[in-house]
Amino acid sequence: MYHVFLMYKKPEKSNRICGYLRLSGCKVLEGELCKAAECEEMIQESDLVLIHHGQAEECIEICEYLRMFTQIPIIVLSERDDEWEKIRLFQAGLDDYIVEPFSQGELIARIQAHVNRYRRLTRPFGYIENKSLVIESLDRRVLLSGVEIFMTVKEFDLLLYLARRPNQVITKEEIYTEVWKDEMGEGYYNAVAAYINRIRKKIEADPGNPQYIETVWGIGYRFRRNEENE
Repeated sequence: MYHVFLMYKKPEKSNRICGYLRLSGCKVLEGELCKAAECEEMIQESDLVLIHHGQAEECIEICEYLRMFTQIPIIVLSERDDEWEKIRLFQAGLDDYIVEPFSQGELIARIQAHVNRYRRLTRPFGYIENKSLVIESLDRRVLLSGVEIFMTVKEFDLLLYLARRPNQVITKEEIYTEVWKDEMGEGYYNAVAAYINRIRKKIEADPGNPQYIETVWGIGYRFRRNEENE
């Protein structure tokens, strides 16, 4: 799920765009161009900003303002195909400029491309994505299809440890030593298995047939990485 912040000049002209986004599975927050400062917190929680039908100078000011506190992608939707306006907006920090009329499919494809590129670039700084699962190591958050999943400290540490070693078979002994930081006692084997089961119940659609954390019988576990996310 993508979180899009839609900024508009006239809300009635942006209803169609908002409908496109929601039908495509995006979570949409809205705000007027003239009230950007009041929406800063919501913008920081979004994946992308979409500016619809602002005047050239107004859009430039918004882009410059947004670039003061965020690097998320910014797309402008405009009825004007003006080269000089595009140049000035790109210089102000814009990522893409789409001229109307455009298809719903093109808009969604561009949003997906920009968000996915941004996520790939920021992943080394604490962002791991696998299918619909997102792990934010710096903020210690786990999201599944855009919904935050509560994790205890130990559950998060265990999931992150496995996710940072995708497609590798990790023994239970290694997991216990690195995550629990304790000497192995008699109960380590059951402790690891119990926590894996708890995590699966939270992130797997079918815990009995896991898609993320796979059991390698007699050895340990493997975090299955979806190659499409590379």
